[in-house]
Amino acid sequence: MLDHRDIRHPELGAVRVFLVRRSTFLDSTGCVAAVTGSGRALASVDVDIYENELRFAAPATDATGNTFVIYNPGRYDGVLVLVPDADGFEDIDWSDTREHYSGGRFAYYHARLAGPGEDGRYTIVQSENSCTPSCAQGATTQVTLRWNGHDYLPVG
Repeated sequence: MLDHRDIRHPELGAVRVFLVRRSTFLDSTGCVAAVTGSGRALASVDVDIYENELRFAAPATDATGNTFVIYNPGRYDGVLVLVPDADGFEDIDWSDTREHYSGGRFAYYHARLAGPGEDGRYTIVQSENSCTPSCAQGATTQVTLRWNGHDYLPVG
């Protein structure tokens, strides 16, 4: 286990969230697991990490009630957002079952947290490289994402 935090879940009450590194040397997967105060295990989330590059944001939870985990699969940091729902947390729904660092609903690769701001909320600043004409020469742009109550959307 790398770390844990106790959070207040709006539906389930006290929940302890754990950050775990898989025990095998060749397995580059970490895991975010959670247990309710009554001992019920919630659905876990696998996330690719390099060595022990998995940690909570400080603070771990912002005014939205979402919990934030920073991960690094080996090149850029990512932000994993645990969004509470009635059963635990929204499914990250990784788009590729073999890759667990980009392409998830609440997983933002090549991103960092900003804040929390005066409103007590984090924003997510995500970078993207055009890779034109090559990734080494491509332009990097950034977009700031803000929580709208259901999703993180670009600030307009």
